[in-house]
Amino acid sequence: MFTIDLLKGQGIPAKSRPESIAVTALTAVIPLVIAIVMISLYLTNSVVIDVKKQELAAIEKKIADLAEDLDTYTKSQRQKSAVEKRIMETAQAIGSYQQWSDILVTIVENMPDPLVLEQMSVSTRTEKIKVPDEKNPGKQVEKVVPVRTMHLTLGGEAKDVSDHLVTQFRELLQRSHTLGPKLQDIPVSQHVETRDEQEVVTYEMKCIFKPQI
Repeated sequence: MFTIDLLKGQGIPAKSRPESIAVTALTAVIPLVIAIVMISLYLTNSVVIDVKKQELAAIEKKIADLAEDLDTYTKSQRQKSAVEKRIMETAQAIGSYQQWSDILVTIVENMPDPLVLEQMSVSTRTEKIKVPDEKNPGKQVEKVVPVRTMHLTLGGEAKDVSDHLVTQFRELLQRSHTLGPKLQDIPVSQHVETRDEQEVVTYEMKCIFKPQI
């Protein structure tokens, strides 16, 4: 067989080998695959980033809510501590100071009409007493405690009548359920003077309270 080349070698295509075709195909396909993989990774990462941003926003909102609750809790704890401190101070004050309302009512209710309360005052002194040790009840320790005295100045006219009324008043106070258990003693002294040409008797009554432990 004879081949006639009318184009003088210009129109006859070169013969392609399978290896060349494969290399050419791979050269075109690999960048495309890489591009597809990169796009897929980008899209996947974008979705993951959006999800994580939403999760982060939810966490930040929860932190903000909890921070507000924590601030409220902290303020409540401070208020609670302040109230507990006031309660403790009030309890100590009640334990340290004599409550006078019931005592004054008892004096007014038991005072005989002919007698006149001219003056009233309260004095306080301290006294050392032996009390059981809080940590060791079998041991006695010294404790400084307040001892209060209520001074009453009573006025009367007829001495004989007034003497009897003051004695009666003293006994009523000692038997009183409110005042009696708190009293240690009630000494009484008297002074006679003349006012407007009339004899007037003045009685000094001291209600000495038991030491306030």
